[in-house]
This record gives sequence, structure tokens and C-alpha cells, in this order.
Amino acid sequence: MGLLFTGYTKSYAQIETRLATNCAMNTIEVPINVQNFENINNFQLQLLFDQDILSYDTSLYHHSDFNINNSENYRINVEASNDTITIKWQAYYGVNVMDDLLLSLVFNENGDGEAHFQWIEENCFYQDINGLNIDANYTVDGSISIPFVSSIEISFEQFTIGCRDDSENGGCKAQAEVNLEGGQRPYIYQWKDKFNQKDSIAIGLCEDPIAVLVKDASGCTYASLFDAVIYPAAEYEIQANPELVYITTPVVDFSIITDDSYIETYLWDFGDEATAKTDDATHIFEQVGNYNVSLKTENIDGCDTIVYLNNYEVKELNFCIPNVFTPNGDGINDTWIYKIIDGNSGGGEETKSFKDTGISEVKQCSGEDLIFADHFKTSHLVILNRRGNVVYECNNCIDYWDGSGLPDGVYFYVFTWEGEYSNAIEQGNVTILGSGK
Repeated sequence: MGLLFTGYTKSYAQIETRLATNCAMNTIEVPINVQNFENINNFQLQLLFDQDILSYDTSLYHHSDFNINNSENYRINVEASNDTITIKWQAYYGVNVMDDLLLSLVFNENGDGEAHFQWIEENCFYQDINGLNIDANYTVDGSISIPFVSSIEISFEQFTIGCRDDSENGGCKAQAEVNLEGGQRPYIYQWKDKFNQKDSIAIGLCEDPIAVLVKDASGCTYASLFDAVIYPAAEYEIQANPELVYITTPVVDFSIITDDSYIETYLWDFGDEATAKTDDATHIFEQVGNYNVSLKTENIDGCDTIVYLNNYEVKELNFCIPNVFTPNGDGINDTWIYKIIDGNSGGGEETKSFKDTGISEVKQCSGEDLIFADHFKTSHLVILNRRGNVVYECNNCIDYWDGSGLPDGVYFYVFTWEGEYSNAIEQGNVTILGSGK
């Protein structure tokens, strides 16, 4: 990595800059090797080549220490003009490199013959963080015979397919081996991945192309890019029905929404230590609370994805029973409807005085309608008149009571309900007003 130094430092070793033509490979990739960098923060190199035989194409495998924050201002810059290549770099920090590949120059063949190279040394320099010019040797291994035939080949074998997802390990699952043919053993390996692995086999590789360097016993550093085969993980959403549930009937249907037909395994986690292994799942919560629900899948390529539904809420059921309704056919308060008291929706109850209503105390309810079948496992409602006679009764009620056929007056009710984990009996009176009977 590039290091930032303060204070005075001295360079003790002479920099070696080598155009390693005898290490050229593939489509005339010629490496530039450097040694003995100490706190260098500025350099320029100029190279002359035979324009009639070669044409410059591009540069590859720039040393990562000469780059900071992926900024264009702190990258090695390579430009070609006619028969001259200029390589420049500067930054506010110093770089130390003992012996490594600076970059590789790539040329195309224009004609046949011996292609010669020469450093333009009067235009080459290195400076350290103190602004001092550092001595350097500039060498060229030799010419290159065109047409060029390389005896060196780098190849890769991928063992494990990688996955593109955001799950465990960031989806970095590819494994591969680099092989060098034509070099002199033993080899030294350097993968430029996030782990800087130093073996012929690397693991945990992702989808981005990775530079791989192989240095042989003759001092040649060969480089190539490994581009992992990456399969996509499944993309989907999960949903809960109902979106909000109460503890009286805490049965929730969870489902996956996807067009992916290659998912093989499913693992639901409902946030309460319970799990399921089906594509859609039904779960019964046992306590009031907020739950982080997730679904992890794996497809036929071994790629997994995790999607979350956070803070799914299981609430207490509080409800309000009004004590007056007016079945006069005006569409307002014509039926006796219970209301859910929910602070989020503004539901609740309030009372009015005798002067406003003619009744000693009127309880008015607001909020979402309480649907018996949605919120209770079982329910039973009995309405009695003043003589104790049953005037209305329903089991597992579906419709709201509308007082049909009954005159104005006070009636008494007994409402019995049972939830998943609780039950109760609600008793009181309700007054019919304005029925016209």
C-alpha cells in the first residue's frame, strides 16, 4: 500500500527500472519491473520504440500502490506520441516497492524485423517526498523479433462458480487456479484481490476481473486478468398477509414474489426462533412484539440470497363497543359496529353529555371496523330486552346487528370471544334511537 510519511527521510538504494523484453508474452505484453523504491511520490519515464515495426496499444496491470481512493489524480498516466511513450505519476504520499511489476505495455505488430527499445534517460526521473531526485538505472533486456511468438502462457481453471448476491461473504465464492507454462520454476504468485492471496489457488473470488502476477526464477513477472464466471442469485420480494396482525388471531401467510424458476431451497426465519423450508409459509406468532422476518434461498447454481421483512408487528387487540346506534336509514350509525382502538390509526372512544343526546352517557367509537371473523377464532353474541328475552343471537357472527324490527330502547348484550391465546366476556347495554318504532 502507499504510505504517507512526514519528516526527513533518505533513499539508500538505487532504483532499478527494467523493460523486460525477454519476459514478453501474448500479444507483445512487455512488463516494466522496478526495484528499491523508498518514499517515491513523483516520477516520469520516457521510452523510445520502433514505430515502423510496433504501435503502442495500451497499458495493463498498474501497480495498486500507485493509486489512492481510485482517483484519477493519483493514478499512473501512460501516453504515446508517435514513437515515444511517457509514463507519469505523482501524489502527496510516498510509495515503497522492493521488487515488483510497475505495469505492462501492450504493442501491436506493424511489420517484420527486430523491434528495439531505448529509455530516454535525460527525460526520466524519480523524486522522493522531500523533492530530492533519486539515482536510477534504466535497462532494456533486448530487442523483440517480429512476428512475435511467445513461449509463455498463463491460463486459469475455475473450480467453484461464483455468485452475484449480497449474502454471506458478499457472494464471493469462486475458486480458481493460475497456471504458467514456459517459465522457470519455482514460481511466486500474487493475486490482486482483497485478500492478496499468494498461492496458485485462490478462493473467495468475486465477479470483478482480478490481476494475477506470477514471477518465475529468472526474474520475469508475468501478469494476466482472471475474470470469474459468475451466476446471478435469485431476486425476489417477500410479503406478509395480513400486513398487520393482532395476537387474538396471529396467523400470518408469508409468500415470495419472484419470476425466478431456479430456486431450489427455502429457509424462512420468523424472528422468534421458528423456521420453515417451503416457498410459501404460514406461521402463528405467540407473543406481541416486532419481528424481523427473513427468507434465504439457494438456486440451482448454489447462489444464495437473503431478503428481510423487518419490524413485522404483532399487536394487542383493543376494541371499543358503542352504547348507542341509530338505525334510521340515513347511512350514519345505522348498525352497531365495534371499532378497533389503534394509536396508529387514531381510533378510540369518547363520551357525550346528557344534554346533547338525551341519554346519561353516550360512548362513541372511532377507528377501523372490528371484523369478528378476522380477529377471533370463535365469537358469540346475545342481545336481551329489558324482560330478559333474547331478541338477537349469532354464533361466529358475520354481519353487524342492525336492531331490525325492534323499537327504541335499552337492550343488554353478552359478547363472548376466544382468541388464539386469550378469551373474554364483554357485557353491557346498548340503546336504539330513531328506529321509528
